[in-house]
Amino acid sequence: MCRQQEALHRQRAAETPLAHVRAVAVRAAEAWARQAVEAADIEAGVRHVLSAEDAAIALEFLIEDAAEPAEPAHHVVSQGVAEATSIGQSPLHCGTGAP
Repeated sequence: MCRQQEALHRQRAAETPLAHVRAVAVRAAEAWARQAVEAADIEAGVRHVLSAEDAAIALEFLIEDAAEPAEPAHHVVSQGVAEATSIGQSPLHCGTGAP
């Protein structure tokens, strides 16, 4: 699918007389080409190492998650029960359509 999308965007870039449309189509084709390489690597079982920039971003998210106080489990459950009760459902049948 990625290669098909890449080809579609390359064709669009080749056929348009508009420079800005061509530029966008070329960038989209390049993005689909990168995606195709990644998909092929995943299917082949190749493991990629994160770039320094991606690793820094991932680390930032981990630090933010660690800094946020965790919600007590009983609060989450009691909140779900209150929501289910307020819409007329039994908490034991929440989401099943059963009254």
